[in-house]
Amino acid sequence: MNDNHKYVQQKTNHTHTALIFVKLCILASVTLLLTLTATQAQSVKRIEIPTNGEDNKYQVITLGEEGLLILSKTSKKTFNITKFDAELQQSWSVNGDLEENQSYVDYARDGRDIYFLFSKFNSDLYQIIKVSTGIGIMQKFFFENISRFEVSEFKVHNDFAYLAGMVKEEPVLMSVNLQRLQPRILAGGLKGTASISSIDFDDENGLLVVSYSVKKGRSSYMVVKRINPNGKIVEQLSVEPEEDYGLLTGKLFSLNDGTQLMIGNFGYKGYQSNGVPMSQGLYISKVDEENPEYVKMHSFTEFKNFFKFMSQKQQDRIERQITKKRDKGSDLRLNYRVLVHDIIQKDNQYILVAEVFYPEFRNNNNFYGSGMYGSPFYSPYGFNTMSYYRYYGLNSWAWNPWLYGGSRGFNNQQFDGFKYTHAVVAAFDEKGNLIWDNSFSFDNVKSQELKEKVKIKLDSNNDITLVYSNKGKLASKIVRGNEVIEGNKVLEVGTEQDGDKVRDTSTDDLEYWHQNYYLAWGYQKIANKTGGSRKVFYLNKIAF
Repeated sequence: MNDNHKYVQQKTNHTHTALIFVKLCILASVTLLLTLTATQAQSVKRIEIPTNGEDNKYQVITLGEEGLLILSKTSKKTFNITKFDAELQQSWSVNGDLEENQSYVDYARDGRDIYFLFSKFNSDLYQIIKVSTGIGIMQKFFFENISRFEVSEFKVHNDFAYLAGMVKEEPVLMSVNLQRLQPRILAGGLKGTASISSIDFDDENGLLVVSYSVKKGRSSYMVVKRINPNGKIVEQLSVEPEEDYGLLTGKLFSLNDGTQLMIGNFGYKGYQSNGVPMSQGLYISKVDEENPEYVKMHSFTEFKNFFKFMSQKQQDRIERQITKKRDKGSDLRLNYRVLVHDIIQKDNQYILVAEVFYPEFRNNNNFYGSGMYGSPFYSPYGFNTMSYYRYYGLNSWAWNPWLYGGSRGFNNQQFDGFKYTHAVVAAFDEKGNLIWDNSFSFDNVKSQELKEKVKIKLDSNNDITLVYSNKGKLASKIVRGNEVIEGNKVLEVGTEQDGDKVRDTSTDDLEYWHQNYYLAWGYQKIANKTGGSRKVFYLNKIAF
């Protein structure tokens, strides 16, 4: 072999060795990154906005990789909207005017445009602010509506705004042509006590799809109406449970393949006759034809992990009771309240998260919570059906933080917040059959608003990361079907300033943002060892 050949061979060997080394380094880095992603959470960036306690009200709208918007009410007649990119750098900021004492009600997204709804409780004048997320161009739309309209749903689609809610305990559905500013009342005529549960759109047929929760006598069921652009009901169907049961709540979802699913919780009729609806389990129904293709009901007693939030002794007792009932051909009766999330379609499965909660009341500074109150099988208090639906109206006037500084009472009982016990995550097949379930316990979580606390991230390897925020800390759990890949872990969200000590965190929220990032935000009181202190509204970008 000549010298040139030896040189080429040596160079080739060195290059090959170098490439192997680089690949090993990359593999090691990826492995380390995957390990960190799977087992650790880290604050990537934080920004703080000085605030005087609750004087400034901030609403955060996440936009995925595009960033986020912050809406703040700067005075009784002014507001500000600021956009930050995915690195928490400010992109633009715009100011706007309100009618005196108008308050934020809700927001809706249609493409790259965000629509904010403002109103005043005792007024029939409403305002919608349209903002393009790209460059911050703002448009205003004024229209007159029904006064004392408790809005629970706000959607915008193809230059039409849709508002659903209650007026004097009657369901009202309204559309507003944003080009002509023409409001119109749609679709009435339901017998019994009804509440609008959800609004969706059938783009393929150009229809508005509205679901109602109806209570008639001892029966509770769902009604789905499909409405054309002229306001005519072109189809109506009922989703009814098996005998002896009632459907308590329901949400309608249109999936990418055109499938429409109704999901919610059900209970025994006997538990509803006294006006206190209690959930026995979850149901799923396919409703994209003239009649429901199926209505599958799954009692929580079928779930493998639903009762994991209890102590082992309590779990064993429950299992004995369930087995005893099954041997007699019946089911153990439960009485939970459940907040159902939006459904997620992945591969051939429908993944659903639901959170179990109960409202707490106090009277004369004494809590209604002693004795059997904390048991999932007893309920010594009651409230009427419409109050119950207001709990599920996440944007109802009764729980609007822009309107009421404190909580409101019902029937001489002072409402003291919603206490969360645990969340369940479950997967169903395309026929509505339960495939697997898992659970995630809450550690002393309480909120003045009924809102989704657990946020989830689905990974390509079928791992599901469950995270919630509470008092400035993040709790996480990773599951894969019935398995637990990583148990409960807690991360304290730091301030990134030396010498800081967080004295108080309030109204903290969390959203899955994009890729492996979550966004946490809320209000904090912070003291520093140098003697200074500050009150801030914070935003934390967190990597999992």
